[in-house]
Amino acid sequence: MSLVRMLTLLLLFISGPSAASDIPGMYLQVAEEQDVPAKLFYAIILNESRSTNKHINRVLPWPWTINHRGNPHFFHNRAAAYRFARQLVESGDYQFDVGLGQMNWRWHRHRFSDLWDALDPYMNLTASAAHLREQYERPECNSWDLAIGCYHRPAQKPLDKRIAANYRERVMKLWSNI
Repeated sequence: MSLVRMLTLLLLFISGPSAASDIPGMYLQVAEEQDVPAKLFYAIILNESRSTNKHINRVLPWPWTINHRGNPHFFHNRAAAYRFARQLVESGDYQFDVGLGQMNWRWHRHRFSDLWDALDPYMNLTASAAHLREQYERPECNSWDLAIGCYHRPAQKPLDKRIAANYRERVMKLWSNI
């Protein structure tokens, strides 16, 4: 394992949980920077990219996750995830979610300078938290429980609202256990 990867994993999974929570330091930092509730934000990220880490026997978000048209792919490292996503983009397919916050490339690529940056854990978390904050600031999503659903499904047609409500229920269960 490279030193960079080891440090990234330490920051994501082990670094500085506060005495009051099990939320790793980077998530707390990004939540504070973007002015979103840390436990809620972490619950969303857990819902989006969780994987069982066999080394520490714990379910945690995985930074090199790509969900392509409903099929999740967990890569061992950033480079492998990048190669997979780059092939999708080169074929003209932008319908995939990338990174910890599972930012959809079609709708959120403007938040990153390039695909490589979308797979940077800090940049992906920052974009995800900014998106959550933007949803909260919309009049139709102006409570944190509504913003959860809008994070996943911002549109407001009846079907979108049902999908958002189902997503919100899953995240609320995670949130209540953090």
